Amino acid sequence: MKSLYLNFAVKSLLNRARQYRSLFAVSAIGMCIMVSVLMITDGMLNSMTEKMRQYYGGDFMILGGEKYYDEIYSGYPLEKLQEMIGALKEVLPKNAQVSARITKTDGDKSFFFEGVGVKQRTLHGVDFESEHALFQKFTFIEGNADARADGDGAVISLPVAQKLGVHVGDEVILFFEEGSLKNTVSLVVTGIFQDSSVFGMYTSYIDYKALLEVLSIKVNLTDKICVYYPNGSPSDGEIRRVQNELEKRFDMFPLSYNKKDWKNYERGDDDVVYALIPLSANISELQTLSSALHAIVALIVAMLVIIISVGISSTFRVIVMKRAVESGTFRALGMKPSGLMLLYFTEVFVLLASGCAIGFALSLVVTKIVSGFNLSFISGFDLFLMGGRLAPSFCGGKMIFLTAIIFVTTLGAVLFTLRKLIHISPVGALSTVT
Repeated sequence: MKSLYLNFAVKSLLNRARQYRSLFAVSAIGMCIMVSVLMITDGMLNSMTEKMRQYYGGDFMILGGEKYYDEIYSGYPLEKLQEMIGALKEVLPKNAQVSARITKTDGDKSFFFEGVGVKQRTLHGVDFESEHALFQKFTFIEGNADARADGDGAVISLPVAQKLGVHVGDEVILFFEEGSLKNTVSLVVTGIFQDSSVFGMYTSYIDYKALLEVLSIKVNLTDKICVYYPNGSPSDGEIRRVQNELEKRFDMFPLSYNKKDWKNYERGDDDVVYALIPLSANISELQTLSSALHAIVALIVAMLVIIISVGISSTFRVIVMKRAVESGTFRALGMKPSGLMLLYFTEVFVLLASGCAIGFALSLVVTKIVSGFNLSFISGFDLFLMGGRLAPSFCGGKMIFLTAIIFVTTLGAVLFTLRKLIHISPVGALSTVT
């Protein structure tokens, strides 16, 4: 019996194609716009998150430990943190990356090449070998982030390389000045990556030993241990699990998603306390941007869902009223109101399903075309790009949820519209025509 309704619905839609094409277009175009916007926005946010992971060294970091003071720099002796690094490797997945970093944002930091100088906002001293998995995610225009035996490698952004006029293999001078300290160190450019965003344009990565040298620090120091999950960001549950495991062995600061909580924490010079800082705790301002984008997408989706449901239900009401004779004939043949309801309901379902399927296919075409344009020329927009292009992201769960909302709201609106129209009698149908 169900197949009979389905066959009739398909034939009815085909025979009345001119009547239904506007409804089909509404569902197809609406679905195309919604899915395209969702995929592009998700891709933008994923790109932003990936750049943040690169800048901060991974998905979360460990701060704290035994303090070391210097006139220029205060940090934590790397040797003292080996126990923490060992503990992390025991509780983390086997493929997780654990590495020590030292970061310098203060002072005058500039690269020089053949008389041309470019200032840097941030210098990350990294172990390129330990962070190999993370640097695999960079979009390199030239070279790579392979470690040099001499410990003098540097990875710089494309805008900086263009201003200096350097290529991979060229030797640059890093000049550093802060207070009474003035120092230089020679570095070899091993990689040039594409990133003109706030996280990449004036951010460079050099061998941590070279950074210690330019800072005139004679001991191995770090200011953070970075943890990176190559297969995707860890869930909140995974982060809490790691926190709980570390609390069994170390004096840990309570898990917080606000980095200011740790910065405002006052501890004695002899206190050895560690803090696990999730990636999101470093980027509260960008979280606001992410929330704003999600709100805009939700508004667009809501508007389109309303247009689809109201448009289809109201237009279908007119179509059903024009088919009063047909409805009366079905009633005369013994069809109950529930059967007539199911018949028309099946038509709408088939129409909606086919329209959404075509709309989804069109969205794949649209996002493919959009991702083909290089948008890196837009100032500041590179934060949302991968390799200078949009990288739409497909999320099956969101697509299923979105489709379900469209079907539930539209079919619900149609059901409300039809419930009074299906009780027409054969005599009533004839009187309507005459």
